[in-house]
Amino acid sequence: MAEPRPGAYNYKTLLCTNIPELFLDKYVARSHFGRFGTLMNFVLRPRRMTCTVSYASEEEAERALLEGGIFQGHQFEMCYAENETAPAQKTEEWVDPDVQAELSALQAGWRSEYAPGKTQKPPSGGGLGGGVGGGGVLAPPALPTVVTKTHPPAARDRTPAQLRDLENVMRRPAHTSEEKYRVLDARDKLMRLHQGQRKLAGATQGHCPDMCPEKERVLREFQRQVAIYELQPGSDEIICHERALKQYSRSSADQETPLPHELRNENALHMTMSYLMHEIMDISERQDPQSHLGDWFHFVWDRTRSIRKEITQQELCSLGAVKLVEQCARFHIHCAARLVAADPSVFDSKINAENLTKCLQTLKYMYHDLRLKGVQCPREAEFRGYIVLLNLADANFLWDIGQLPGELQSCPEVRQAIQFYLALQDTNFVRFFQLLTDEETSYLSACILVTYFTRLRVLALHRLIQAYRAPRKDEVSSLPLTYITDMLSFVSEQEAADFVQHYGLEVNEAGRVVLSRMHAVETDYKLPRQIELVEMKRIQSVGEVICGEPLPPRALYLDHRPHNSFNEHGVLKSVAWAAKDQLPGMQQEDMQPQITSQPPAMPAQSDNFFKVPMQPGGMAGGFAAPATAGVSPAVPSGGFSFVLPKSRAQELQEQALAEQQRRAQEEAKHQAVQLELAIAAAKQREAELTAIHEAKVAEAERVRQQKLRERQEQQRRKQEELEMQRQREQEELQLERERQQKLAQLALLEQQEREARKKVKTLEYYQEIFQENLTEICRREFQMHNQACRSYESLVDVLTRRLVEQQMQRSLYELGIMRVYMRRWRNYRRVQQRKDTLFNQLPLSFGADDRERLVEERSVEDSLRLIRRYRLGEPCDYGKLLAGLEEQSWLKLDLWRVLDQCLPQVQPGARRFFKLLLSLPGGQEGFQLNYDLDRGLLQQPQSPDAHSVDGGYIRGFSQGIGLSVVKIRDNCQDWKPTEVAQANGIVCLAGLADLRYLPQRLKLLVQASRCRDVALIVQHPAHTVYENPELHLQDVGLRSFKSFPLRHSGNNRQRLMIELQAAVKFLARAMEKKPIGQLHQEEVREYLLGNLGPELFRRLKHAAEQDNAIRKGSQRYPQFCVDLFNEAVHRLQLVAGEDLSDCPQFPEELRVFVQPLPIESPLPTNRLEHFEPGWQLPEQRQRIVQLLERSKLPRIAPLRSSSSPAETQCQWVLDYAQLSQQEDCVEQVALQAIQILQSNENDGYLNFVEYLASERLQYVLREEKNLPRGIVYRTQTMKSRFLSAWYYEFQGPQMCDSVSADEDCTEQEEQPTHVEEEQLDYNEIMSKAEAVLNRCRRRQEERHTLRDLNGSHKTRKRKGKSDRPPDAENKPKPKRPNLK
Repeated sequence: MAEPRPGAYNYKTLLCTNIPELFLDKYVARSHFGRFGTLMNFVLRPRRMTCTVSYASEEEAERALLEGGIFQGHQFEMCYAENETAPAQKTEEWVDPDVQAELSALQAGWRSEYAPGKTQKPPSGGGLGGGVGGGGVLAPPALPTVVTKTHPPAARDRTPAQLRDLENVMRRPAHTSEEKYRVLDARDKLMRLHQGQRKLAGATQGHCPDMCPEKERVLREFQRQVAIYELQPGSDEIICHERALKQYSRSSADQETPLPHELRNENALHMTMSYLMHEIMDISERQDPQSHLGDWFHFVWDRTRSIRKEITQQELCSLGAVKLVEQCARFHIHCAARLVAADPSVFDSKINAENLTKCLQTLKYMYHDLRLKGVQCPREAEFRGYIVLLNLADANFLWDIGQLPGELQSCPEVRQAIQFYLALQDTNFVRFFQLLTDEETSYLSACILVTYFTRLRVLALHRLIQAYRAPRKDEVSSLPLTYITDMLSFVSEQEAADFVQHYGLEVNEAGRVVLSRMHAVETDYKLPRQIELVEMKRIQSVGEVICGEPLPPRALYLDHRPHNSFNEHGVLKSVAWAAKDQLPGMQQEDMQPQITSQPPAMPAQSDNFFKVPMQPGGMAGGFAAPATAGVSPAVPSGGFSFVLPKSRAQELQEQALAEQQRRAQEEAKHQAVQLELAIAAAKQREAELTAIHEAKVAEAERVRQQKLRERQEQQRRKQEELEMQRQREQEELQLERERQQKLAQLALLEQQEREARKKVKTLEYYQEIFQENLTEICRREFQMHNQACRSYESLVDVLTRRLVEQQMQRSLYELGIMRVYMRRWRNYRRVQQRKDTLFNQLPLSFGADDRERLVEERSVEDSLRLIRRYRLGEPCDYGKLLAGLEEQSWLKLDLWRVLDQCLPQVQPGARRFFKLLLSLPGGQEGFQLNYDLDRGLLQQPQSPDAHSVDGGYIRGFSQGIGLSVVKIRDNCQDWKPTEVAQANGIVCLAGLADLRYLPQRLKLLVQASRCRDVALIVQHPAHTVYENPELHLQDVGLRSFKSFPLRHSGNNRQRLMIELQAAVKFLARAMEKKPIGQLHQEEVREYLLGNLGPELFRRLKHAAEQDNAIRKGSQRYPQFCVDLFNEAVHRLQLVAGEDLSDCPQFPEELRVFVQPLPIESPLPTNRLEHFEPGWQLPEQRQRIVQLLERSKLPRIAPLRSSSSPAETQCQWVLDYAQLSQQEDCVEQVALQAIQILQSNENDGYLNFVEYLASERLQYVLREEKNLPRGIVYRTQTMKSRFLSAWYYEFQGPQMCDSVSADEDCTEQEEQPTHVEEEQLDYNEIMSKAEAVLNRCRRRQEERHTLRDLNGSHKTRKRKGKSDRPPDAENKPKPKRPNLK
C-alpha cells in the first residue's frame, strides 16, 4: 500500500466517540475490541469520552468498524482516524492530548485515568511542511523542553492514585464470588480511607440486615470455607445465602475496625438466633448418622460467639441484647449435660464452662446497667440462680447475693440454689440427689449440677468407707452394690460397678463392694449421659429450651432475602458505593456510580502552560502568533516605568530585531498561503474518502443482513429439532412412570401380607408377656405393701420421738430466756439503786435532809467522805460518777463504718487505708472540744475482725479499713513532722476568734503533712447566725476545702459528732477526685532483662527495616550498634534515676495493717502499700543507675582488612570479648559470637551486639550482691524517654565518619579485579577460629583481662586522689568509659 499523503485517513486506526461508560475501564474496552483482531495500540480519553484503536491490518480494522459499534445495547460512533500531523505553530509547544488532559485534570482537582509520567513524542514524519513540499515551516520545540516544565511523578500525592485504583476495581463487572469479593473489598478500603480523616466517637453501630454480611459470604464461598449447614441442597461447595451465618473471627492487634455495614443490627442478631433455634438446635437429637455432634457443637458455638462479640463491639445494652446473651448461656448449659460423654476432641468441658462464665459475667453487668436506668429484666432471677449453681464450691457468692435487691434475694431460684450449696458443703449426697430429682429443679439447673456428680460421689465413697470399715486390720467389710447404687443415685448397677472400680474398689462375685482403700487416679471418671437424672426433665425441644419462651415465628427469617449489592450485569450499584443501600428504609437504586462520568467543567482561560494543538479547521487564525512570540512588551500594561537612555549598541540590536520580526511575518504569510492550499487538497481527498466509505458501509450492511437471515434460519431448525427431542423424552418418561406404578402396587400387596402375619404373631406374644408381667406385678405389689406397713410403723415412732424432743427443747429454751431476762432485770435494778444512792450522797442534797435520818443512813461514810472532798476542794472523780456509760459504745461515732461507706474501692476485696489529722484550737475552747472528741469517738473497733495497735490517738483495723487518727493542739508544739506526714485528710476545728490565724495554721499543717484536702469545723455561739467568713487561703495551696458550722448548745457533743461525720465523708469522697498515680513497680531483674533484652533489639531490627540510615549503620559499623545499645542503657538510667521524693507515700504507722504477700508471689505493680521500703530514696535508686552503667558495652575497635579475613575477624571478636565479658567465659562467648556473625552475615551486627549485651547483663547481675528487689518509676517518663522511637533521631559518632569510607569502597568497586575471591566454608572458618583461640590461651598471661583493667583503673583512681592537690577537688572530673 502506498504511503498516504498528508491529511489522508489511517485505515488501521479507528476513532470512537460517545463511548459507553464501561469503556472507562481499559480492560473492558480491550476485551471488546480484541474480538475483531490484534490490537497494536489503544488510547483512552476519558474527558472527551473518546478512544483510538489501532489494529495490525486494515481487514481487522474494517471488521471492527462494521460489527463493533454496539456494546450491551449502547451504540456509539466509529470512523477511520486521520493521519497525525506535526503542529504548524511556532509559539505553541506540542504536547500529547492525553498528557494535556491529565495535567488539566490534576490542576482542576479531578482524578485522571492515565498513568503518571507517560508522555508521547510528536510524530517526526508526515508534517505539513513535508507534505506541501515547502521547507519554510519551523520545527516544533524539542520534547525535553516540555518535560522540564512538568512536575515529576514522584512529587504527586499517593492518595489520589490509590483512590483511582480502588474506584477502577469497583467499576469492574463481577460474575464470580472471587470477583465480587475484590469489588466489595475495594469498596471497604475506600470507605476506610475516607473514614480515617474523621474519627468517630463512641462505638460503631451496625446496620447489616442479613444473618451474614455479603462480603463474608462471597469470601467464604470462593475460599471453600462453607459449613455443612450452609450449603445449598445437593451441593458440597456452593453457599446458600439464605442459610449463611456470620463466622466468628478472633480479635487481634492488626485487625481493622469493622465498618457499620459489616456489623449486624439487633434485629438481624435476633433473626440469626431464631434461625439457629428453629433449624439447627434440634439436629443433635435426630437419629441421623450424618448429624455429627462435633460439627453441630462447633458450628453453633462459633455462631453464638459471633453474636456475643458483635453485642460487645456495638456496646448494646437493652432487653433484646440481654435476651440474646441469655440464649447463648442456655446453649452452653445444655451442652454441659448433653455432651458430657463426648470425646475430649469433640467437646471440652473446661472451655464450655469458661464461655458460660463469660456469658453470665456479661449478664451481670447488663443487669446492673439496666437497673440503674430503671429497667427490670424479666429473666434475671433465673440466671442469678444459675450463677449460684455454677459457684457452689466458692462461698464468696453469698456476698454477691447480699448486694442484690430484696426481691432477687428471696426469689425461688436463688433459694433453691442455696439449698444445693448447703447440701454440697455438708457432703449430704442423699439430700443433694433428692433435690436434683425434685420437680421444682429445672432441666437447665440439673445440667449445671452434672459437673458436681463425680466429686460428690467420690466424697460419698470416702464417707461410706469410714463409716462401714472393719475395726480390725485383718478384716474387710463390704456393702451391696445395689445399696451403693441407690445411695449415690446411679442409673444401673453396671454404672455403679464401673465407678467404684475406676477408683480402686473391687466388686466380688456376690455383688458386694469391698470397702478397701481408694486409689488416687490420674484422670477423673468419665460420666455417661445422664438421661434419667437430667435429660428426662426436658419436656420441650432443644430450641424451645434455649429460647426460654415460645419460639418466634419462622417468617422472621424465611421471608428475608439476603442483600445483593450488584445489578443484573454484575456491576456494583451506585447506592452501594457507600453501603447506603443497607441502611434501614433505604431504597436500592439499580444504576452505575456517576462519580467520574461527568468531569468538572474547565475554566475558559486555563493557567496551564501546556497548549493543545489547534484543530485543522482553526489553524488559519493562529499563524500570526510567531511574529510576536519572541518580543516582550517594553512597558507593562496598566502601569508606567522609568526608561534609561539607550546606547548605540542597544539601538542597533533593536533595529536588527525589528528586521528579523518583519521577515518572520512575511515568512508566516507565505506559510499561511501554503497551508490554505494544503487544506483545500485535504478537503477534496476527504470528500473522495467519504464516498468510498459510504459505498463500503452499504456493502457491509447488505452482507450483515444476509448473515443475519442465515443465522435466523439455523436457529429455527435447531428449535424444531429440540422440540421433537423433548416430545420423545416425555413419552419415554410416561412409560417409565407407569412401570414404576405397577411395581409399587405389587410391593404394597406383599407388604400388607407381611404386616397381617406380623400382627397375628404379635398378639400371641403379647398375651404370654401380659400374663408373666401381671404375676410379677402382683408379687411386687404385695412386697411393697408389707414394706410400706413396716415403714409406716417405724416412721410413727420416729415422729413421736422427734416431737417429744422438740417440746423438751422448746421448754428448756423458754426457761433459758426467762433466766436471761431475769438476770438483765437484776443488773438494771442494781445499777438504778447505785445511781439513786450516788444522787442522795451528793453534797447539795444535805441541806434538805434530816440530820438524825442522815446519821442512821448505812452509807454515812461515803457521805462524810464527799463532804470532806467538797470542803477541802478535792477534784471530782468523773470516771466514778459516770461509771457504766463507757459501755454504751453504740452511741459513739464509728469512723471505720463511715470510711467503709465513702472511701473509694480500688480493687474488690482489697484493704483500704486512711490517715486523719485532727487539729484543735488552743485555750478553754480547745479543752472543751478535746473532751467532746474523747467522749464521742469510738477509739476501739468493735467488729469481729478488728484489732488495734498502741500509738497515736486512734490506730486500728476494722471492716477492711486501716485507720490512723493523729490529734494535735494549736498551742502545743510537741508533735513531730513525721507523725503528721502522709496524711489523707485534715479536719481543723476552730472558733470564730481563731479564724484570723487560720491561714498560717493551715499552711503549717499542709507543709508538714503534704495533704491538700481540708475540712473546717467552725464553732459559733447558739444565739448568733453563722455566715461564711472570707478566708484568704490562696497561698495555702489546697485542692479541696469545705467549712461546716457547729452551733454551741447543750448537746454540743452530739452536734460535733454529726459535723465530724460529714467532714470525714467529704474528705473520703475527695480521694476519688485525686488523679491516679502513674507509678509502676517492677522487679529489677525483669526491669533490666525485659527492657534491654530481645524486645529492644526487635524494635531496633524493625527500625532498620523502616529507616535506611539505621539499616546502613547496623550493616556496616558494629560501633553504631554498640552506641545504640549504650544509648538505650542511658535512657533507662534517666528513668531509674528520676527524683520521686515528691510522690505520695504510704503512712508508716499503717504498715502493720498491710496484708503480707505470699513468698513466691510477684511484686504488685500499682499498690502503694506493697512498694518496696525505701523505693524513693536517692541512694537506692543510684545503685540501680550504677548497675546500668556497668551494663554498657565498651567501645569496639574497627575491623581491619587483611589477606585472611576470617582469621582477622575471629581475632577481632576475641579481643572485644576480653574487654566486655567475664574472664572465665571469654572463649565460649567469642566462639558463639563468631557463629552468629557467620550465620547472619547479611543482617548486619545487631544479632552480634545483642548476644554480647545479653551476656554482659547476665554477668553484671551475677556479680551484683544485695540487689534491691524492685524499682518504682513513672510510666510517663518510661514512655517518653525509653519506649518512644528515639532511635530514628539517633546519630552515632561512627555515622559521621562514614562518608570517606564509602567513597573508598566505591573506588575499589570500580577498579576491575582479576583475582578470584577465596571460597571459605564453615569448617574452615571454625578451624581458624579454634587456632586463634589456641594462640590466645598461650598469650593469656600477657593480656590485660577485664578484671585487671578494672583493678588498675581503681588503683589509678585511688592514687590520683592521694596525689591530687587541694584545689583540684573542685575541678570537673573527665568522663571515662566504665568497663565493669
